[in-house]
Amino acid sequence: MKHVYVIDDNETVANALSATLTRFGYSTEVYLDPVVFLRDSLPVAPAVILLDMRMPGMSGVELQKKLLEVGRQTPIVFISGESQSSEIVRGMKQGAIDFLFKPFNLEDLLTAIETALAKDEKNTQDSQIKVSLRERYDCLTPREKEICALLVEGNLSKKIAADLDISNATIKVHKAKILAKMQVTSLQQLALSVQQLGLR
Repeated sequence: MKHVYVIDDNETVANALSATLTRFGYSTEVYLDPVVFLRDSLPVAPAVILLDMRMPGMSGVELQKKLLEVGRQTPIVFISGESQSSEIVRGMKQGAIDFLFKPFNLEDLLTAIETALAKDEKNTQDSQIKVSLRERYDCLTPREKEICALLVEGNLSKKIAADLDISNATIKVHKAKILAKMQVTSLQQLALSVQQLGLR
């Protein structure tokens, strides 16, 4: 189920938002204190954080920064009654999906939420693909990883064989094993997989 974390120190506003979103089919969690959210909430996906900008103890952008520092990538939609332009700019630079001023239009809120959820779904899919690629890459032997790196750099089998002082036939055997283990059928696909892993 699509999940929305509502973080707002105004209990009336937070509960009203939660009730409205529940009617539209979202699961929700309400947090009146960003510190409690940071300490107690569990990451789920797809999800979005509706985050008030002005709260005692920790501002919205400060919480956003802390979430990024711990690697939590749940998309954020800021909601605020008043905010300085510098706060808005900082929030957007740190990856916020949208910024809505209270009182906001329900349609605008739902649009922002759906945009954020779509981004979170894509991030989750990308992460799963990367984990799968990493598992395949880790199955390569040290020699296969060495040859893989040379192949994606564009080196021909004959040159790799000469550089490593082994036969061209052996390189071709390694190449076939590398493609099979990485579950790709061409050097172009292999290069793309290596790029997605952030390897060179």
